[in-house]
Amino acid sequence: MAEFFSAYAYLFSQIFGFAAMGTAILTYQFNKQKTVNLLLMLVAALWCAHYACLGLVTPIVMNFLNVARAGVYAKRDHPKINHIWVPAAFCIAAVVLTAVTWDGPWSLLPGTASIFASIANWQTDTKKLRAFTVPVCVCWLIYNAFHRSLAGAANETFTLISIAVAYFRYDRKKKAER
Repeated sequence: MAEFFSAYAYLFSQIFGFAAMGTAILTYQFNKQKTVNLLLMLVAALWCAHYACLGLVTPIVMNFLNVARAGVYAKRDHPKINHIWVPAAFCIAAVVLTAVTWDGPWSLLPGTASIFASIANWQTDTKKLRAFTVPVCVCWLIYNAFHRSLAGAANETFTLISIAVAYFRYDRKKKAER
């Protein structure tokens, strides 16, 4: 069984990655923060499986952090969670976890992406959420291209396209109505 998994680890990684990508593309087409956060939890869990198959530790840990962050952010209505210290704590955790899982300078990209995602996903305005997500995608796109993650690179490309589509569907439309 271990030989089978070893022989097909890259294939499994791409299956998990493309499943995550499909979900991520849909995520930014929703205009409610809670829906976006719940979908982001699923996306992060699928990316954990993807990077585990590739043997890349820092992105696994950052995606576990993303699952936790999306779960906490989804409960933002609770008075103890709706404080600026919550995204700040996730930013600090990203810095600490990047240091703990350090595998060279490339580790900075998933860590930086996690910091931007902590800020992006805290936004109650979905327009700001999408805008802050752009640097997240850029960091992951570079990291994935270097580590030959076809699914990861494709995901970030399509997520950027999805954000652009949402901009025209929601943000530009509102601007034209003014």
